[in-house]
Amino acid sequence: MNERLAVVIPVFNEPEITRTLAALHRQHESGALTVYVVDNGSTDDTLHRVERFAADHPNLAIRVLHEQQKGTGAASDTGFRAAIAAGHQLVARTDGDSEPAPDWSSRIRSVFASDDGVHLVGGRSVPLRDRYYRRRDDLLMPGALVLLRIMMTVKHIDPTYMRFVAGHNMAVRASAYLAVGGIGRTAIDQRDEDIDFSVAISHYFGAGAVRLDPRIRVATSMRRVRRYGVGLMGIHHLLPVVRGRLIRSVDVR
Repeated sequence: MNERLAVVIPVFNEPEITRTLAALHRQHESGALTVYVVDNGSTDDTLHRVERFAADHPNLAIRVLHEQQKGTGAASDTGFRAAIAAGHQLVARTDGDSEPAPDWSSRIRSVFASDDGVHLVGGRSVPLRDRYYRRRDDLLMPGALVLLRIMMTVKHIDPTYMRFVAGHNMAVRASAYLAVGGIGRTAIDQRDEDIDFSVAISHYFGAGAVRLDPRIRVATSMRRVRRYGVGLMGIHHLLPVVRGRLIRSVDVR
């Protein structure tokens, strides 16, 4: 349980970023965390909000990085590699529109500590109670994730897609991250870098290397679902080639 844990947050124009930072500040072991906020070219006051929060909460170590290459993948990779270079053996990721549960980081540590064969950890996604929330989302989100996993497994004829880990609720051993070459430095209008990374870990280390623990819980915004609709969200994931063509991607980098 003594391995150092860092949290990476790729951001682009995230007006509610302080909610994510506040959730990390509420972690049971927040004093043992280092948070890497990786700005991906924000044009609003995102960085100002992060800096103000960091000044008001000095007991939570927050580092701000900059990545000019567009892409949640590029920004995430920059953050992961910075955290690993700083000596963190475990690196987690969440997003700037997400809110990890207070026991999120401690449960991540517990899973890694209990099994040396686990290299990538994910958990349960629930809808965030923000302005995009609708009552039916409590059923819609888990159902849609199960359906997406099944459809991607069928499409690729590869059962490892049934265990893909979502980027807003992810943690990996530093050694495993480097072994597979890290998260692809791609943009959301090209690839789903989190899914690709999950599959890479499974292929390299075996299916048992990926653990999905429902007790590791993150609430995430339904804003993209509201923008696309459920149908287009499915097409967005299953047919990346149509992004930016038939489907205009929501620019979260």
